[in-house]
Amino acid sequence: MSGARRPRRPRLAVIGSLNADLILLVERLPGPGETVLSSAPGTVGFGGKGGNQAAAAAAFGADVAMIARVGDDDIGERICGDLRSRGVDVSQVRTTPGARSGGATIAVDPAGENLILVDPGANGALVPGDIDPEALDGAGAVLLQLEIPLATVAAAAAKTSAPVVLNPAPAAPLGPDLLADADVLVPNRTELALLAGAAPPSGLAATAALARKLRGGLDVVVTLGAEGALVVPGSGEPATHIGAPAVKAVDATGAGDCFCGTLAVLLAEGVSLANAARISVAAAALSVTVAGARGLLPGRDQAEALAAGLAARDIG
Repeated sequence: MSGARRPRRPRLAVIGSLNADLILLVERLPGPGETVLSSAPGTVGFGGKGGNQAAAAAAFGADVAMIARVGDDDIGERICGDLRSRGVDVSQVRTTPGARSGGATIAVDPAGENLILVDPGANGALVPGDIDPEALDGAGAVLLQLEIPLATVAAAAAKTSAPVVLNPAPAAPLGPDLLADADVLVPNRTELALLAGAAPPSGLAATAALARKLRGGLDVVVTLGAEGALVVPGSGEPATHIGAPAVKAVDATGAGDCFCGTLAVLLAEGVSLANAARISVAAAALSVTVAGARGLLPGRDQAEALAAGLAARDIG
């Protein structure tokens, strides 16, 4: 789309989690029962899959409404302030009396790999009644994840007439009704395997075959980390593998969230699934070059420029 007339800003509704993150840099990630000291002073940032995806979508040019809960603490005010500064509408973020805001501790090694522990806090108090249908009206897409109660995710998917982009993370079994209400599913290989009741697939063809077992007509985009993404159309057309660009990874935290937020914006604009995934692969690759879940949330021009050189091939 570079050089072309930009579409009108799409509207997105994001229903999900909001956290404060403590980020620790370590020489290596700990094993079971092991203590590893941080190699630098810890830093505090803001995260939660919902918040990260909302921030990424806003950075990419969407008008974003966030539906979530925070605690009645200073952290909750700071979480909302960060999103507000990024252009996200937080008028639908409710404060939960007597609750602490959600939090996460993230260890990151020199290769950018991470280990994340999450305390849900007020995220666990987000209930179906918190979702105002009027907040979903006019949305070009509704973006959901699983760091909030599953009943709330299902209610949001059922309440909206907009296309539903569902990121089934953290991995959890999903009922048939929720899958039926999803239009685009964005799992990684582990999440895909859990949903399909199978072992994680070892190759691209096996990954595509597993994705097709979930539900007829469901578009699936499997994120593959440094290998890019696999687009499996629900129409039965051949799957397409989009390779990732070579970048120096500093911190992979939030890369999948950047991918999902970008993808939802592009789909809301009517961009094809394969092209939306290609640009989203580029955006996610750029995001890992800076530390923090929201360290670098690329704009459209950056992502499109990098995406122009990405290779794509049919898998069958």
